[in-house]
Amino acid sequence: MSLLQDETVISMNASTLLESKFGFRSKYYVLSDARFISAPEKRAWATSDLSPNTHRVVRSDLRPIDDETLETRTTYVAPLTRDGFSLNLSRGYYFGCTTTMLALQLAWHLGAKDVYLLGCDLRYPEENPRFYAETTPQLEDAFTSVQLSNIVNAAKVFESQNRQLINCSARSFLRPYLPYMSFADAVSDKVKKSPRKRRATVQKKIAVHS
Repeated sequence: MSLLQDETVISMNASTLLESKFGFRSKYYVLSDARFISAPEKRAWATSDLSPNTHRVVRSDLRPIDDETLETRTTYVAPLTRDGFSLNLSRGYYFGCTTTMLALQLAWHLGAKDVYLLGCDLRYPEENPRFYAETTPQLEDAFTSVQLSNIVNAAKVFESQNRQLINCSARSFLRPYLPYMSFADAVSDKVKKSPRKRRATVQKKIAVHS
């Protein structure tokens, strides 16, 4: 994961835990899940544990409970409705029951040509739904089909403009719908040197599943 240090990374939720471990910093951090502000054990991941150089993009209705000291490096974006894809973040974003959707619409706004999704497997096994341990486990939302359909729709929007979403999780439910590339190939010198306008890496759990 240290190979991400020279890439444009959009992180979310508990991805902050992996930054110091693997020696990279996210350029952007997106937040749409209130649990990462309201739960004491998670709040630091979305606030004080972030690099001071990371810009936050946060769902606007979380502003009243957000950290006021971070407002100068936070952009608040209004949620519109569940299903869809916003081509203009100043008007809001479609939440699709997953923070990944805010990250994808941000990547579009930034002009990324190729977007690599790391650890976005959409699998939530009951015994271990997340890559990190929770002192007080929180129930997972049962909206996998909604998440899947919205991400697939986002991929179609990217494709319509000769841009693409690339799935880097071998076990992801996205694999039948999105082109697949292993993480190793995605960060290889060959990929880095190939011609493209801009790249952005969207990380969720940033875990590579074999």
